[in-house]
Amino acid sequence: MNVITLKSDVESIVITPTAGAEVTFTAQAKSKPKTLSEAASGKVESVSTKESAISDSDGKTFTEVVRFSNSASKVTKKDELSRKEYSYTYTINSGLSTKIALSGKVFLIGETFVDNTVWATIGDRAGITAYFTASEASSVSVIWQQKKDTSWNNIGSDGYSTILSQMSDKGVMSTTIVIDKTTAADITEYRAQVQIASFKETTTEARLEAVSATLAEVKPVFEKDPVSFSVTIKGPSKPASVLLVHEESSKEELVTLSGVSSSSPFEITHKIAAVYSSSQGSYYFKIAFESGLEYETSKVKLVIKRKCKPLTTPPNTKLNEEDVADSNNYKVTVTCSNEQYVIMDESLKEVICDTSKGTYDKTTLTPCLRTIDPTSD
Repeated sequence: MNVITLKSDVESIVITPTAGAEVTFTAQAKSKPKTLSEAASGKVESVSTKESAISDSDGKTFTEVVRFSNSASKVTKKDELSRKEYSYTYTINSGLSTKIALSGKVFLIGETFVDNTVWATIGDRAGITAYFTASEASSVSVIWQQKKDTSWNNIGSDGYSTILSQMSDKGVMSTTIVIDKTTAADITEYRAQVQIASFKETTTEARLEAVSATLAEVKPVFEKDPVSFSVTIKGPSKPASVLLVHEESSKEELVTLSGVSSSSPFEITHKIAAVYSSSQGSYYFKIAFESGLEYETSKVKLVIKRKCKPLTTPPNTKLNEEDVADSNNYKVTVTCSNEQYVIMDESLKEVICDTSKGTYDKTTLTPCLRTIDPTSD
């Protein structure tokens, strides 16, 4: 018989998207056999062949090294991730009576998935999670890296910790880098280097973003007037709920989100129909997202102005009201109702209303008098 034996140096083959595996198949025969390498997925290619004599025999040993490889599939969400398993067959003398075939399994591990963007709040705890497939959990170790400028640096344990999960039935594990207290310096890119036995795979980058908000200035208003509070929010999604909080009273008002855009940034306005002296103080927004992330904005000051009581219009005059520059106050100025009249007392031509108290700086305004021509009879 021409073919004597056929064997390989492994029972199963483990590969990653960046590291294939070379398998040695050995046949003993009198003449070189025809070989065929096939796999249900991926790429199979011959790397080398050689033959050597068998001592005390007219047969020879024929050795072929075959490389198995496969690229990563496109994973768009973590639930699509699973350890891949497919079959291979190595056949010699296909179609002949001396045909022999070896079959086995190829396991593709090391495929990864991370969310492109992860959101956090400055000052709060944050976590970035990477998912990957593995053959077994005991040989897995992970190093997280953080990007500074253009270089990647390993993350230490000061202010950070790493969590490694158990393996699921689908061969999926996860690793999370936990940031104890997020700072502005943490707002950058992250990746995980996953070591699985002799294999090393690096995940794609995840960007940590910070929720931010810009409050519009609120101008002082008079009692019983309406006032609007506006905020522009940069965040992961349209907020699930927003509250306007009056700091001094701890009163909260639920903000209506109908009409708010579904994409960031989010423009939100809340109107209070009428305000009173008790409404004065600091206001801020409390924002909650569907992910569970919460954020409190900075504060904006609302000043309630008080109107002074109406003044009695002096004889032969008109009263004009205008704001005082660089102030919350306003002034009332006397003008004569007719050009035939003149101001009686220039020092009483103007009074200023102090809107913090609702009182004038003086209470008397000058009248206007008719001018008399001294030459007339």
